[in-house]
Amino acid sequence: MQLPQGLFLLTRKRKAGKPLVNADFFMMDEKPSVRILAIQPVVEDVIKYVLWGLEEEGIPAGVREVPGGSAKVLAKQAADGSQLNVGIGIDATKRLIVLHHRDLPSETPLFSLTAVEFQGPQLRRLGANAARLVKGNPLHFQDEPMHGGESELPAKFQQNELEIPSQQSLDRLEELIVRIVTEILNNIE
Repeated sequence: MQLPQGLFLLTRKRKAGKPLVNADFFMMDEKPSVRILAIQPVVEDVIKYVLWGLEEEGIPAGVREVPGGSAKVLAKQAADGSQLNVGIGIDATKRLIVLHHRDLPSETPLFSLTAVEFQGPQLRRLGANAARLVKGNPLHFQDEPMHGGESELPAKFQQNELEIPSQQSLDRLEELIVRIVTEILNNIE
């Protein structure tokens, strides 16, 4: 899997008889980041939206592929292993993604997205909410617009129903700009 620049993939072979993820999974010398555990095979089209949401909020992420498990359990393990106390578990095959925090009980994740919600904007919102959880900022919910994604412009602009100005209108606009700039420059001298 190829990750966007600035993100890293943690890998480590599992020894027979060892738990899937344990306390030494995340080394102390790694930079603080939201940990993401993704069940193999990792689907780049899924993970990229989550990473975009984290990146938009300025929080780094570390991704690790694991051979199996439950998205909820993996999210809790990722949160427990993260210096930022936030983790995400992804099972792209079952179309399930879970956001967890270290202080929450294992059986009670903060957010879970199922197959119906498993789409780009919702995945990006989950990534952004993971970052906002780290920063202590208010979370985005389904009905609220996010910057950079769902537009905050009036409906007329969202539907691309803008009127195209005529050449005559553009010429008048250019004349007006030239007069204003000339007036300003004359007042400076």
